Amino acid sequence: MEWLRQDEQAPPKQRHTAKRIYQRLVEEYGFTGGESTIRRYVRELKTTPSKAFVPLEFPPGKYAQFDWGEVEILLQGKQVKVQVFCMRCTFSRKIFIKTFFHQKQEALLQGHVDAFEFFGAVPRTITYDNLKTAVKKILEGKNREEQDRFIQLRSHYLFDSYFCDPAKGNQKGQVENLVKMSKQQFFTPMPSVSSLDELNQLLLDKCISYETTLVPRSKLTVREAFQKDKENMLPLPPYPLECYRSLHVKSNSLSMVTFEQNAYSVPVSYASSPLICKVFAERIEIYSKSELIATHERCFERGKERLNYDHYLDLLLIRPGAVAFARPLQQAKLPLIYLQFQEQCKRRPGGMKEFV
Repeated sequence: MEWLRQDEQAPPKQRHTAKRIYQRLVEEYGFTGGESTIRRYVRELKTTPSKAFVPLEFPPGKYAQFDWGEVEILLQGKQVKVQVFCMRCTFSRKIFIKTFFHQKQEALLQGHVDAFEFFGAVPRTITYDNLKTAVKKILEGKNREEQDRFIQLRSHYLFDSYFCDPAKGNQKGQVENLVKMSKQQFFTPMPSVSSLDELNQLLLDKCISYETTLVPRSKLTVREAFQKDKENMLPLPPYPLECYRSLHVKSNSLSMVTFEQNAYSVPVSYASSPLICKVFAERIEIYSKSELIATHERCFERGKERLNYDHYLDLLLIRPGAVAFARPLQQAKLPLIYLQFQEQCKRRPGGMKEFV
């Protein structure tokens, strides 16, 4: 038994099998019994007792649970993985589900803001795993050192956080069940959509339809029970929290800033300049001090460029000879009439400047 107890700290592939225990007993202790005896004894020791759980009942308005899930969808005909933000009110069972391309902190924050807007109120306490986007460090007992931006979220909406013990997901069983249920009912068969916006609108409709479901051990629907929930929840603040990370960046001589190995353009007047990049879940905003100078849809691949041709027009007026090979214009996929006009402009003096 002591060898098996020590195995709990050993790598999985370096733990005792029944055969190895039998070999050691023979070699080290002169054991004369049969190997089958050892196999039967080890099997009995490794048999885990049946799990038992205490049934729980939650008061209205005070508690919700959060978790991430992961599913695959068809996005513009291509199979891709997306992350599923799931929140559930524990009294009424009201649900909110939204998809993101990632589980980064800005997605966590935005999911909360959207959930609270959908509920029209804020649960007083939300239960979480010890996710790194919320927790810097696990301290003694239930104490946690939280991430600064997560503290800002809680301070803005005034709710409390409760973190499960490590590896104890059963402590937020309602949302664990929601993750499973959403995969079975909302993502089977695999949704085929043109954008996440389209998918999220479909999911929002499903969340609303779910409100006709009866709450377990009750004659109330989710919608009816949520009225009691809402009466005891926190009110929304006057304005929602802006959910972004702020980074100091510097543009290069090509009027691009680099973020997560992708390049995003800024107006040429800000080339080779220190700038500030605000990273949202699905877009980035680039600022010079407090002035917004560029907005781009966020790219989740690597080695890509997001170039706005308008950022380069002032420079092309000075260097019209570069028009024919300018990547921002090639990426813009301008309507055919522009390309036809460009062909006409090539044939006369000053024509390319006129085109710009």
